[in-house]
Amino acid sequence: MDYEKALIVVCLTLLIVIGVNAAIYVMVKGSGTVTQVDLMRRAFGRARQPWSDEDEALKELSQRVATLRQPSTDEEDHETAIEKHDEDMA
Repeated sequence: MDYEKALIVVCLTLLIVIGVNAAIYVMVKGSGTVTQVDLMRRAFGRARQPWSDEDEALKELSQRVATLRQPSTDEEDHETAIEKHDEDMA
């Protein structure tokens, strides 16, 4: 009985090891374009500036709000600003 349990454990361990190795091989040979160095560069870049995407979006929003808040002396300027805003949004 103990021999059967040991054999099952050994077989399961071998299956897991072979499966993990096969998965690693497929990932390495399949992609080919993204190297580990590239992944590390992206990770370090994101770690240095974790909110860079949000900062850019907020900067653009701030610029758009500033253009909308500019005082217009003429009704045509106001309509032009609205049209420009609508074009930017499209």
